[in-house]
Amino acid sequence: MVFSVKKFFKQTLDIEDISYLSRLLETKLPISSCFDLLSNKKNEKMFEEIKHSLDQGMMIEKIIPDYLPGKLKPFLLSLLTTLSFEESLKLSLDFYEKQEESRKSLLNSIAYPLIIFFIAITSLYLFDLYGIDSIFSLIASFDAQIELYSQIRVVFRICINVIYYSVLIIFLLTIIYTDQKRIVYLYIFVSRYFPNSIFNIYYSDEFMSLFLICVNAGYKTREALQILKSMKSKPVISFLAFHLDESLMEGETLKEATRKKYYDSSLSRFIKIANYTSDFSGVITSYTLLAKEKIRNRMKRYSRTIQFVTYLFIGLIVVFIYQILFMPMNAISSL
Repeated sequence: MVFSVKKFFKQTLDIEDISYLSRLLETKLPISSCFDLLSNKKNEKMFEEIKHSLDQGMMIEKIIPDYLPGKLKPFLLSLLTTLSFEESLKLSLDFYEKQEESRKSLLNSIAYPLIIFFIAITSLYLFDLYGIDSIFSLIASFDAQIELYSQIRVVFRICINVIYYSVLIIFLLTIIYTDQKRIVYLYIFVSRYFPNSIFNIYYSDEFMSLFLICVNAGYKTREALQILKSMKSKPVISFLAFHLDESLMEGETLKEATRKKYYDSSLSRFIKIANYTSDFSGVITSYTLLAKEKIRNRMKRYSRTIQFVTYLFIGLIVVFIYQILFMPMNAISSL
């Protein structure tokens, strides 16, 4: 029990420390010397533990994953199956940085309207449970005619419950089907029935961004695909790399291989242009920039739609409640 508690609260190195370590390893310094140079009050104990394990004969590949942040660790563990520690660490940092950039861009686009929508629906659901019946009881005490409003209230309750539980079901399905074990099946389904959806564009962009990182690091196309195939922590990326590698092995060109339904349709057009230029990386970079722009534009449209529906729904409910609150006054004036 003590061991598990210690493991749960175990400190991890900062991304900054790991980035500095990667740069120092490029200078071919001994790894223990790198730790000495990076040691400070915060990480000194961790570096001492790592050096002690190294002195016991353990390999750095086996030691350092326990000290990595959770978001970086899966990248390194996947890459270590095909690359050296130094190469894996450098690519892991590049992949992590690219993933964080994409994730923040996506969250910035959609988080606010979704939060507003969920808060609005939850508030209306709670109001339906605990507030509106009290208002109707008050109105009934004034002998007001509430038959019509009672019918509207039934419709209101049905609508609120349908929307609220639909949102919860969608939320739960999103969690279930974006799980690492199932997301590939979801991606295949979406690619087959909704080609060029934002889901398709997002993963095509992420795949080509990581592929480009490998190419710019000096790896050839086949080597880059082998690296991406090994990334079991990113199953969709591994899936796309596998199919692209299989197509190339069957003699297809890169342009022909990327025409398949699993990839964004505009990708093959960029590949075609890249084949006629000497700047392959530049053209693919242009594709990733265009894909990101497409994603941003679509997310803005989705956000505006969600906001419009939220405000419209809230507006209709406010009008309904406003009319109900005026019923006692109407009842008094009719006495």
